[in-house]
Amino acid sequence: MAHEELKKQFKLRDRVVRAISKDKTIRIAAVKNTHSAQDAQRRHELDFVSATLLARALTGAVLTSSFLKGEERIIIQFQGNGPISEIYAEAMTIGEARGYVNVNNDLNPESMSSMRDALGIGLLTLSKILYDKNEPVQGIVPIVKGDISSDLVHYFTQSEQIPTAMILDVSLTDNGLIEHSGGIIVQALPGVDEEVLASLDEILLNNQNICERLKEDKMPEEILSEILPFEFDIISTNQTDFFCRCTKDHFKSRLMTLGLDDLKDMREKGQNELVCRFCNEHYIIEDIDFEELILTAQASIN
Repeated sequence: MAHEELKKQFKLRDRVVRAISKDKTIRIAAVKNTHSAQDAQRRHELDFVSATLLARALTGAVLTSSFLKGEERIIIQFQGNGPISEIYAEAMTIGEARGYVNVNNDLNPESMSSMRDALGIGLLTLSKILYDKNEPVQGIVPIVKGDISSDLVHYFTQSEQIPTAMILDVSLTDNGLIEHSGGIIVQALPGVDEEVLASLDEILLNNQNICERLKEDKMPEEILSEILPFEFDIISTNQTDFFCRCTKDHFKSRLMTLGLDDLKDMREKGQNELVCRFCNEHYIIEDIDFEELILTAQASIN
């Protein structure tokens, strides 16, 4: 029984699957990232509106990054003038994803008529950190709807001229906690039949509720088989997690760029707690850490 339970837990881990149509004209990715979205909500202590939008952004980042290589990264950033001023999500092909939400004090989820009210007017910036580029490859478009998926589809169509269809689905419990999260992206490659592409838009529009399938313990490749009207080949399948590479040593190295007086002032004022904005991990700088930092700063002066 224990062995079977472990097998089930392994099967139901968050995973992203990348595929291509048999005729090589459509690329696809599908993800189940329920645990990652739940982890993000817990870490950042998010209300249901912020948690839903961040989950969708993380899903979009994971899906998009699956078309990259190794530790190449996708960064998706929404910045608006609404109650939520910023949504940030980044992901690597190897399965690491992280993100955060900046919320204004006037966010009242209960009074909002739609998720789209949260961001207001603003910009979507999508950045790719690639192996063969010294600088990030970046595109910027206006936010058109504020529901994440529509804006990402608009970005790919307008900024990269890649016909794209996408589902980013999140379901919540009665208490406003994330229950399931997942999504699908379908992108046209050279040679695609326009009629096939138009039919895919309609098919995805009629299959928005990915979470209903996740509730049945279906995995990304099974969902793709149910939804897509054509045969495809699985290219890769990777585990994905909410994961941040921050460490206490990393924060200490950043503190070493401060001057000696600043370090002494921090210590005297008891400013010894540092928080990672990406994952909300808290790090305490102990007296012994301050001693090390101050000695290093003094040595650099001498």
